[in-house]
Amino acid sequence: MRRAALLSLLFAGCGRSDPRASAACPHDPAFDRTGLIRVHAGVPVTVMRRDLSLAEVKAEANAVMGSATAQGLTEVEHQLAFRTLANAETSRGRTCLWLEEVTVDLAPKSVHIFVPREYHENSCEFQAILAHEREHERVYREQLTDAAGRVEAALTAARWLPARGNPLEAADRPAAEAALNEKIRKIVAPVYSSYKEKLARAQAELDTPALYQWVSKRCAGWK
Repeated sequence: MRRAALLSLLFAGCGRSDPRASAACPHDPAFDRTGLIRVHAGVPVTVMRRDLSLAEVKAEANAVMGSATAQGLTEVEHQLAFRTLANAETSRGRTCLWLEEVTVDLAPKSVHIFVPREYHENSCEFQAILAHEREHERVYREQLTDAAGRVEAALTAARWLPARGNPLEAADRPAAEAALNEKIRKIVAPVYSSYKEKLARAQAELDTPALYQWVSKRCAGWK
């Protein structure tokens, strides 16, 4: 995530009671804010990995999820980024700033499923591992879609975000943009943290000892 420094922001007219001070930037309450918020959560094509041995898959699983007994692994390279597109104009000697677009990108960089090379693709063990890892992939996609909806809802609810219809009067454009980026981060970050926690719980439900035992009984050639 791009972290913008929280800079001191001076709003023109702040702390004044003179009504003329707040009239510099024209407002339009009827302005349509549709399209201001955009959330991307597309998942790239899952890559099947067959290059690691069983020992290497177990070592990778232990490093990623603390499990040294896993026969397969689904590994996602998470990503969170956002960018803002702002515009400004001068009105009555003041800078009027608004956001044209706020884009949040939750799309992961990669999704890999590892099945040890010791298991032939036509084997019962290969099919059992792949079916289990596909469930992890499914849960990930479901949780990501849910997170995208919650991020969009949180940003949409922030009616204070300045659009063309409710511009922000600022004495300094760079400081105003930096402060807005920080405020957006504070909206998105808690939702993203919640998503990661929910995802971890949902994935853990697929890796219970009882489920592992059920999967192991399906095949007789485990290594």
